[in-house]
Amino acid sequence: MNVLYIYADYPREWNCSRWNAIIPAKSINRLDGHEAKTIHIDDFIKNTPEIQKICSKANIIVIERNYFSDALTLMQYWKVRGKTILAVFDDAYDLIHPMNASYKFWNKSFIDIKNKEGEVKTLKMKPSPLTQFKWALKIVKGIQVPSVNLAEDWSKYNNTYYVHNFLDIDGYLNVQPLFPKKKNEIVIGWCGSMSHHYSFTDSGVLRALEKIAKQYPQVKILISGDKRIYDMINVEKKTFSKFVPAKQWTPLLKSIDIGLAPLYGEFDKRRSWIKALEYMALKIPWIATNYLTYNEVKDYGKLTKNGYNNWIDAISDVIERYDYYKEIAETTGFEFAQNQSSYEKIKTVTLPLYKKLITSEYPLFENKSTKAYLNPLDW
Repeated sequence: MNVLYIYADYPREWNCSRWNAIIPAKSINRLDGHEAKTIHIDDFIKNTPEIQKICSKANIIVIERNYFSDALTLMQYWKVRGKTILAVFDDAYDLIHPMNASYKFWNKSFIDIKNKEGEVKTLKMKPSPLTQFKWALKIVKGIQVPSVNLAEDWSKYNNTYYVHNFLDIDGYLNVQPLFPKKKNEIVIGWCGSMSHHYSFTDSGVLRALEKIAKQYPQVKILISGDKRIYDMINVEKKTFSKFVPAKQWTPLLKSIDIGLAPLYGEFDKRRSWIKALEYMALKIPWIATNYLTYNEVKDYGKLTKNGYNNWIDAISDVIERYDYYKEIAETTGFEFAQNQSSYEKIKTVTLPLYKKLITSEYPLFENKSTKAYLNPLDW
């Protein structure tokens, strides 16, 4: 099988594309008889002879997120040439929180464009990105998402398939911390993108960390990625790390003794499980908001309801019973994470889905209802 991934992230925002395209492609290329290529969506829309040759060879074209303007046109272009097109994305763009940096684009349709002189001008996209996004979902063979809620949300547009984000597990083995740890110090931390600001402010964990830092002098807070979150935490012992190169990502996470995964609101209810899974792969005890997002891994960490007092109780429990939670992290939690290897799941989950789509016809929704496929056994 020849698979082509069209990814959407730029290096400065490298996140979703890693899970949706880069890691799956790497896993496929380890298998005999299969081949995967990845190209950025900006190159895809150029539709040069070289790009056309790559697309023509593909049995399935998996396109990430940016289903508007020229990309939308090219999706139809390759559909009418008999190619199987699969949409993949991992966020609820129709439910983006106003504090999210992408809100002005997805919800207000504003886009920044540089002119020939290098000046940035803000324009309004028409039709809106979200409108075009929905158009695109109706012309593909299916939708792949890493959240049950996302699958159910978007199944009104097309058949949706619930496929987890899986790990390139080799990158999580024998990892040494990026930052040295002091004796008896407990580092509580979080590392992530700029889309979690309200996850901290509204869940109650932000203020809870200040109380925890006063109650437990050995605690130090580590935040990476979003300086706004770091600046709002009023504690003495804290450190900030800017975005790090990909090769330093797991060492950065390994610098944490207790990992946090706070969520809040409808947008966050549609995130993937990857935050907890990465902690587990690195044998790090973790605490997360008790959302459906983490239901499948609830036995391997600590889940809590949101709220100031609830977060204080949860963090205190993990600190005071750290050996207990550390044992879980190093045994059953780590074992579960190892079993979510992309290399293995590509063979048992992803490629069977691709084969189903390649060998099926494009849905005709006037004659057939759509469905959310939440279990690979149903495919």
